[in-house]
Amino acid sequence: MSKIDQLREQIDRIDDKFLEMLNRRAKLAIKIGQEKARLNRNNHFHVPHREREIFERLKSQNKGPFPDSAIESVFREICSATLALEKPLNIAYLGPETTFSHQAAMKKFGHSAEFRPATHINGIFRLVEQGHADYGVVPIENSIEGVVNLTLDTFVDSPLVICDEIRLGISHCLMSHSGKPGQVKEIHSHPQALAQCRNWLSEHYPDAEQIPTSSTAIAAQLAGQEKHIAAVAGKLAAETYKLKVIAERIEDDLKNTTRFLIIGKEMAKKAKHNKTSIMFSIKDEAGSLLKILQLFARHEINLTKIQSRPLRNRPWEYLFFVDFEGHVEEPGIVKVLDTLRKRSLFLRVMGSYPRKSG
Repeated sequence: MSKIDQLREQIDRIDDKFLEMLNRRAKLAIKIGQEKARLNRNNHFHVPHREREIFERLKSQNKGPFPDSAIESVFREICSATLALEKPLNIAYLGPETTFSHQAAMKKFGHSAEFRPATHINGIFRLVEQGHADYGVVPIENSIEGVVNLTLDTFVDSPLVICDEIRLGISHCLMSHSGKPGQVKEIHSHPQALAQCRNWLSEHYPDAEQIPTSSTAIAAQLAGQEKHIAAVAGKLAAETYKLKVIAERIEDDLKNTTRFLIIGKEMAKKAKHNKTSIMFSIKDEAGSLLKILQLFARHEINLTKIQSRPLRNRPWEYLFFVDFEGHVEEPGIVKVLDTLRKRSLFLRVMGSYPRKSG
């Protein structure tokens, strides 16, 4: 037996042991589910902070060479499959399948969750509010195109809170049924995707008509039906709709990233690093916003984003959306929010949740 064969035998024995341990873990998870049912705690079958503690503990104990970056991905799928034995999570996202929202949902909740596409952002909120989905995944901003205003607007009338956030690198491909560049007469995609590839498309297909669609997935479906149509979409769309890729990584900024919010009914537990999102409106007076910003500065609270939106049916009045570091349970933030509540016409804490780096 060669040295390679001996090493492979060792790997096989480890895999067998790994499988045995996974099944032991699954049996324990089933027992936890049974105990929850006995205690009538079925509404709390998913405990996000427990998963987060598992990932952080394992990464802190990791001595390599297995990379830290892969630990969460591997154990995310283990947790997802184990949880599905008790009850699969139902996740609403901006559909149809293969959109970047779908990919973000799978990255966050694992492939064993059940994913429910919605045709628009309002629909995602409604599915969660009505209990048809446990969580929703909504886009909030792109590193190139900026804030998704529809998501901000929907928060105004929704009781849901932000439970977590996730960042997804966005990489676009040009694809068609034949994969032949010379046949392309029309290029279809979501308006944001077309905008993110504007320079590349202008250089390589200056004469092709660019036609907006409701999603990159719809564009991919159309490309599969007409030979003169190409789509700008992610590689997963090409695999799903049996298209051939003409060109990869056609986005103008290779660091193109979209931030998604996880929305649900319950506030997240305090994590190691936290972010809080709020919305408020203030009187239209000289220096009123400056006084609010100074309030955060005096308590050394770092603001990471501030965005304004016009109030519906109230011309020249605005809502401000603010993200800042920290959790609502921290004493300094409690003081700031108490003061802000007294000075503002309206204040709502949209959520405190784990802050992602980068």
